[in-house]
Amino acid sequence: MPSLFEDDAEDDIESIIEEVDSAAPAAPLDLSPRANPDFSGHEAIERELLQDYLSGRMPHAVVLAGPQGIGKATLAFRLARFLLSRGEEDGGGLFGDVAPPTSLYLAPENPVFRRVAAGGHADLVTVEREYDEKRGRLKNDISVESVRRIHPFLRMTAAEGGWRMVIVDGADALNASSQNALLKILEEPPKKTVLILTTSQPGKFLPTIRSRCRMVHMEPLPDAILSELLEKMAPGLGPDEKNILIRMGQGSIGKALRFYEDDGVTLYRELLEAVSMKPDLDMVKVHKLAEKLGKYGAEQSFATATEIMSGWCERQTRSSARGVAPEDILPGDAAVFQKIGAAYPAGHFFRAWEKISELVLQTDIYNLDKKQAVIGAFLALQRPDYQGLGL
Repeated sequence: MPSLFEDDAEDDIESIIEEVDSAAPAAPLDLSPRANPDFSGHEAIERELLQDYLSGRMPHAVVLAGPQGIGKATLAFRLARFLLSRGEEDGGGLFGDVAPPTSLYLAPENPVFRRVAAGGHADLVTVEREYDEKRGRLKNDISVESVRRIHPFLRMTAAEGGWRMVIVDGADALNASSQNALLKILEEPPKKTVLILTTSQPGKFLPTIRSRCRMVHMEPLPDAILSELLEKMAPGLGPDEKNILIRMGQGSIGKALRFYEDDGVTLYRELLEAVSMKPDLDMVKVHKLAEKLGKYGAEQSFATATEIMSGWCERQTRSSARGVAPEDILPGDAAVFQKIGAAYPAGHFFRAWEKISELVLQTDIYNLDKKQAVIGAFLALQRPDYQGLGL
């Protein structure tokens, strides 16, 4: 019997390991902002932030502002990883000065990248909305207690001797108390510390917060970038479905992926059928959809549906203001909305958008019946002055 320490036995063991590795299912690709090494569509902004660092003018606080799902959090973690890695990479090399970096990219195999992705870097604190166990969803606000965690972190010496980073993701959810707590940090920022706030509504910040931060405005992604990202993140899409998702995404890869994951194309068609007879409504279809979207476990589909309906109002309002026909999202749907738009006076869909937005917000805050909210949203599309939506 051959020994385990003989060459042939070692070869057998290696071949068995390789066979097991190849048979094991591949680990799911983690494309969350914390673990995503790729970044597309905002290269000019990346170059500006890199130049700030190279010139020694790195701001102590940065606000990344723009629509949801366009890469703000991805850039926040990209910048954080880059700065956290500088302590080990700055300085002269063995054969002279190291060439300056040309981007904020950090390879996934880098130890700093791995620690940030795992949420275990000692010099990075992330603040975001917490999960509400009782209600089974994220809380509406970022609490003042969450922001106060930053103070003791910044009083400590950097664990790795370099930069310290704080990311407040979704900072538009900061309430008045948590904004004031954050303001105290911004008034006396420690050296080699950067706070990064991501928001889709920078106007909700206190003026004193905005004045102490470098404002970086990020635009929606071009269709070509959305196409590339969808090919990577949702492989196997047919060209027609991909084009529909690009139009539904409106420059947001996050929105396009949500529609893809929630089968948003099918949901869009179902919603469209219910309103295609407007100014009348097919109330049988409305109630069926409300039953489907209002049941327990359909929270994401409810959010997608109300987002689609709000999007209709925005599209109609823009088309009316510009005096142009709306463009197709699904083939032929522009003709439906052209007919609907002709039946209503100017401003109708703007008022409907206000009413639906108010209804969705109230439903979220007060945990109202989602079935009734769906019916109310359809009625708001028909009559924005409908009084049954108020609390």
